[in-house]
Amino acid sequence: MFELLPYAFLVATIGGFVDLDSTAAWQFMISQPVVAAPLTGLALGFFSNEVDYGLRLGLTVGTILQLVWIEQLPLGMNIPPDAALASVLSVALGYLGGKAFDTFLEREVCSTVALLIAVALGLVGRSMDIWIRKLNTRIETFVRQKLATSNFFLIDIGHFACAMLTFFKAFIFCFLTVMLGVEPLRYFTQSLNFNQSTGFIVIQGLLPSIGFAVLATRLVNTKREAINAILAIVLFSFLPAYLWLGLVGGFLVCWRHLHSTSGA
Repeated sequence: MFELLPYAFLVATIGGFVDLDSTAAWQFMISQPVVAAPLTGLALGFFSNEVDYGLRLGLTVGTILQLVWIEQLPLGMNIPPDAALASVLSVALGYLGGKAFDTFLEREVCSTVALLIAVALGLVGRSMDIWIRKLNTRIETFVRQKLATSNFFLIDIGHFACAMLTFFKAFIFCFLTVMLGVEPLRYFTQSLNFNQSTGFIVIQGLLPSIGFAVLATRLVNTKREAINAILAIVLFSFLPAYLWLGLVGGFLVCWRHLHSTSGA
């Protein structure tokens, strides 16, 4: 377990800064799964001299979770699942759990199980976020009361305290999850037979379809749009890539020609 300490600190630090970006601080959008997951995979891969594998795992996890939670936005009173922490921990557990195995199949099973666990971790993260927001409300009330006595410096202190609560919440959660979760994940993977392992690989291949279904519910509103979307998917699946490139190139040339003609 002690060999996981450096990785746990690395993942916890990334999780803390990524979670700050969700709502508490700068909001550079690094908290989005499609950014947070590759960032985690890149950092772990660089730390272990497996940059290509780490980045590939991060991109896979980030794309899937981004699609699955694409409609979960922190708007108004809505507190969505913590997609940022779920992305970081999914990559971390899958990467570190798979380091003990030599075969591609076992490493992929680890990453798939970690991806499924990430959904539950996102819900746990939402519960912790609700608790942190309640503490932030108490800090805000305290600062408001002190402003009556012209203690304006407490505004900066209040902001800093709220940010630190968010950071350390994510840091501790990520640290404990890595330290306590990697070994059970390895044990579970070792206990699977070949058929069960390949079943998890199939599940990983099917997960993007769930994300596309969620995306479709946001974009397709009429029967005609649904038919057009299905036809586009069929055409994209069967037409070769170079033909699509030619069609796009031809469209751009025609559009530029028409634009220049209308301008003249």
